Amino acid sequence: MLNHGFQGRMGKLSELVIQMLERDLGYKVEVAVVNCADYGVPQLRERAIFIASSIGSASFPKFTHADPSKPKLLAEGRKPWVTVADAIGDLREPSLAADELGGGGQDLYGENPSEYAQLMRTSGSFPFNHVTRSYKPSVLDIIKEMRPGQTWDAESERMRAKYARAIARMAKDKNISFEAAKLAMVQTGSINPAFYKDYYWSAYTRLAWNAPALTITANANFLGSGRFSHPTEMRGITMREAARLQSFDDDFRFVTSRDDEADTTRVGIGMDMIGEAVPPLLSQAIAAHLAAQLDAREESVKVSTKAKAKSGGMHAAV
Repeated sequence: MLNHGFQGRMGKLSELVIQMLERDLGYKVEVAVVNCADYGVPQLRERAIFIASSIGSASFPKFTHADPSKPKLLAEGRKPWVTVADAIGDLREPSLAADELGGGGQDLYGENPSEYAQLMRTSGSFPFNHVTRSYKPSVLDIIKEMRPGQTWDAESERMRAKYARAIARMAKDKNISFEAAKLAMVQTGSINPAFYKDYYWSAYTRLAWNAPALTITANANFLGSGRFSHPTEMRGITMREAARLQSFDDDFRFVTSRDDEADTTRVGIGMDMIGEAVPPLLSQAIAAHLAAQLDAREESVKVSTKAKAKSGGMHAAV
């Protein structure tokens, strides 16, 4: 049954589905909320996973990675979380609009790839979909001020404090009110009024090189929707970078047009596919674990059947 620790996070519908599976259909259901980063995905993406078994209890695979700030977990043999740098640090600066690099030689990759990047390099050529889109100057004016890994709340507070000092100086120098000085600086573009707005905490923020990404969503090409800006460059992440952060290997090509199988440039469509997906490394971990459980059960049944047959034969001989 659903663990009480998950009640409220899953919702009433999930509880009803579990009850139906267990009570009406005879399944045994195991439920967990897992962080994809704990399975080697470079992304702090939490997902509720349901495993329903008709042949006895099932279990979840053991975590393979852990928060590097928790040495006890690392001492158990888990690897540190895969970071953004591990995931996309070997990808060169992308092309704009046209997929000019896709299919090129592997020399287009950067040197010294991480263990994760080597795992992703399954293509015989440089991967497709390493394409970015153009952004309005108003958006770029925001992200140029953002520091990697910081929240909107922290960055807007920092910018407001910076502006307040500049406004106070102007007010004093020109002998005008603070509000008049502020208006004058907004009109001349000396301060960006966007930083006086309250946005979602991760809006317009930059990825941090030394940490996993936050959840990559279908809106990852809209920088105001979350932490989708490159850590240092003046742009959002490409489809290929988003795919790497989702653990899609480089041989997986996202075709973004129904009419043209070669089209790999429509960033919005590509991000929809990438953001809505279950990270492949998470799926692989669960599938491999369940396959091993099924193989073990099958072997146990064979051994049990042989034992019963042997026992029956001896009984008949008597």
